Amino acid sequence: MVNYKRNTLALASSMVVASIYFSIGESTIPKDSNCNYLSPWTTDLFAWLFGIGVCYYGFKFDEPALVFMGGSVASIHVAQFSAHKVLERKNS
Repeated sequence: MVNYKRNTLALASSMVVASIYFSIGESTIPKDSNCNYLSPWTTDLFAWLFGIGVCYYGFKFDEPALVFMGGSVASIHVAQFSAHKVLERKNS
């Protein structure tokens, strides 16, 4: 039987950890640097789809570690896409 409470907790904690990781990583880059991400938006899309797929299998086979890993990958790439593709266009 699938333990949805444990898997949902793994998913929520992966989003928090990924957000902290992304924030710390972004804070180490100077604001005046011209450090743009070189990967196209499709990289973020495929990483997000991969992360969602890993989450799905984590829930299906009741493996919170898979849910955590998939959620982390998906969350980081949503943050990268938002910060470096969407917000950059708005500021241009």
